[in-house]
Amino acid sequence: MSEKMTRIRLKHSQWHGQLEWGEKTSREMVEKAVEWANHMRKVAQDVLDAADEDFQIDVVRGPYVQHHIKNLQKGRS
Repeated sequence: MSEKMTRIRLKHSQWHGQLEWGEKTSREMVEKAVEWANHMRKVAQDVLDAADEDFQIDVVRGPYVQHHIKNLQKGRS
């Protein structure tokens, strides 16, 4: 038998939601969702604020265990 999880979703949204192990309260789940969204906003803003030269770009083989083939751009530090 599998363990209980608590799921949160937002109807009519492209967000697929989140799962947490165990039985959580509504408040806990909303706080987790907002925390995740704030983190993703920061990640998105980092990408939007970056100059083209900031990105490191590599050619690799394999999506999970990536084997490096060549570097196209090193990216500024």
